[in-house]
Amino acid sequence: MFNLFKLIANEFRALVFPGTCLKCRTLLTGKGESSLSSCYCTGCLGNELPHYIPPFCPCCGKVFTSRTGESHLCEDCLRRPPVVSRVRAAFEYKGVVREGIGQFKYNSRLSLARPFESCLFHAFGIYLAGKKIDLIVPIPLYFKKARQRGFNQSYLLVRNFVSLYREKYGIPPDWTIDAKGLVRVKQTSTQTGLDIVERRKNLKQAFKWKGRESLEGKSVLLVDDVYTTGATCDAAAGALTDAGADRVDALVLARA
Repeated sequence: MFNLFKLIANEFRALVFPGTCLKCRTLLTGKGESSLSSCYCTGCLGNELPHYIPPFCPCCGKVFTSRTGESHLCEDCLRRPPVVSRVRAAFEYKGVVREGIGQFKYNSRLSLARPFESCLFHAFGIYLAGKKIDLIVPIPLYFKKARQRGFNQSYLLVRNFVSLYREKYGIPPDWTIDAKGLVRVKQTSTQTGLDIVERRKNLKQAFKWKGRESLEGKSVLLVDDVYTTGATCDAAAGALTDAGADRVDALVLARA
């Protein structure tokens, strides 16, 4: 119950006090809650957001530094393919997007939830709307961290996807959202500063599918805020495939 009250209080605060730039505190004139301009001034947003565009690895989604050429498998995926079949994102993890994700997660700036969700749904429409998806699953937090933070940022990024889909396409989606079936059963230490091997070890058996719905033969889309080494998504995808999922893709707000 405390978590519910905390979430409501945070959302109320986000609605009542959205009128200044989250970075420089300049008064804002924009009113659209689905745009990042409702949270940042034009000076802080800059001329161009770090949108996620090709060329990138079609498997892990790594963006190539050269902006010319075609998308192709990266060296890491050729050497060791991840459990996740396909990773797509709304942004690259840099600039005001990186700062905003930090404010969103760690400073409870929930005025960013709707703009970020809108951006993520736009990326969904570009990269995944026509693909076979049976279930959308946000990456869960360990219950102690969820209690401490008061919300799961991954769920807030996808909670309105059904209504957004209806609004855009005029029909209900073929998929559903399950925010409870995938459980983080192991409290892990922070991933910051760990290399890929240490991250994988840290997350080993950290997730388990406990949902009532069978995953046998189904295609699942994981949703998370940031994809860096892929260790978290791979650990979650491993739990889903162990439960019978035929394929697991990932959609993230930002790809590092």
